[in-house]
Amino acid sequence: MASLPPTLNFSEAEEEICKKWKEDDTFRLQNKLSKERGDKEFTFYDGPPFATGLPHYGHILAGTIKDTVTRYASMTGKHVDRRAGWDCHGLPVEYEIDQKLGITHRDQVLAMGIDKYNETCRGIVTRYT
Repeated sequence: MASLPPTLNFSEAEEEICKKWKEDDTFRLQNKLSKERGDKEFTFYDGPPFATGLPHYGHILAGTIKDTVTRYASMTGKHVDRRAGWDCHGLPVEYEIDQKLGITHRDQVLAMGIDKYNETCRGIVTRYT
């Protein structure tokens, strides 16, 4: 293993690594190879990044943890198909819609229709993306 130079510019090294990964299409290649090997699938659902507000420290922390978990799974021989989904717990979204529409009881949601209520909730989820 090569030793590290006495001084290392970490941001420059990161840019070089990211450039190489992009040139080699590393993530897509890793997925292709893991499928060919028949690696056990690792499923990790991710939601929209900013469903109920502008980005803040909590989003950065959660994103870092999610990235670490999926990278670890990949490095330990799992097939990881990385794609964002809709695994977004609804309470903050539902609370916002309830406030907007003046909903205070479950019966009001049922009277509105669950399908219409859900569609209204979905309508605000992508507002900050």
